[in-house]
Amino acid sequence: MDIAQEIRGIVRGEVTSREEDLQHYSRDASLFRVTPSLVVFPRDAADIKALVHFVAAHKRRMPSLSLTARAAGTDMTGGPLSDSIVVDTTKYLHHLKELNAEKKYVVVEPGLPYREMERETLKHHLIFPSYPASKNLCALGGIVNNNSGGERSLVYGKTEDYVESVNMVLADGNEYQFAKLSRRELEKKMRQQNFEGKVYREMFQLVEEHYEEVKRARPNVSKNSTGYNIWSVWDGEHFDLSKIFVGAQGTLGIMTEARLRLVPTRPYRGMLVVFLNDFRNVGEVVTAVLPHKPAAFESFDDHTLRLALK
Repeated sequence: MDIAQEIRGIVRGEVTSREEDLQHYSRDASLFRVTPSLVVFPRDAADIKALVHFVAAHKRRMPSLSLTARAAGTDMTGGPLSDSIVVDTTKYLHHLKELNAEKKYVVVEPGLPYREMERETLKHHLIFPSYPASKNLCALGGIVNNNSGGERSLVYGKTEDYVESVNMVLADGNEYQFAKLSRRELEKKMRQQNFEGKVYREMFQLVEEHYEEVKRARPNVSKNSTGYNIWSVWDGEHFDLSKIFVGAQGTLGIMTEARLRLVPTRPYRGMLVVFLNDFRNVGEVVTAVLPHKPAAFESFDDHTLRLALK
């Protein structure tokens, strides 16, 4: 079976198995290297749905067949690497679909570079504050699926706090939108006799039956980017399955769209530089500074500083 040829017949986007392309997609920003068998560039959500249907139909005969979504490839853990099919969203699924300055939100596709979105939001003195250090290179799909945080996370928190909804293609090959639901809206979803209804029923049963246990398991840290964020799904009043997809690295579905909350930019900025004779004292400095709620805190040893100044 020629998988590449089969997929070309079901998607509008491009498919490549050229060796130079496969080598390019065998790396991200980590030390890992995994060469895919195929790279697909979907033109739209319909292409992603077709890919999921294709893999589901052939999975029993080819158990190793899988889909791995990729945006800019700046992940440092090997997240977008696969020896099967890589789905690159940056070629076509890269649009800023809506920017509402009054209500302070954007609707984006996963392949949109962060820098392009920020260029537009800054025109309205708005920003998406949980960007990572790679903000000039990364894309929104990676930010959402890694639950990214960065230099402003001390004040603003992480990506999970700014995702209002996500559109995901799930294992049944259909696209669904997930957002915060009231109890009444949740009950309506659970009455649906389809795959989406099944997802809501089973997830609600899981988090409701183990509510106290799940809450106790929540890490007591200021930033936690490890999925799955099951403790954020249900608070007793609202049910939000978008939380489970943020930070899941595409393992639960492939993102096609996200609505992200923005915050106003601060009119003034300042910076304090402190030089230490002994780097081992940095812990005491952190303890002294944090009560003043800095927007960011960065520390460097002498070797890193010299490299930065070159």
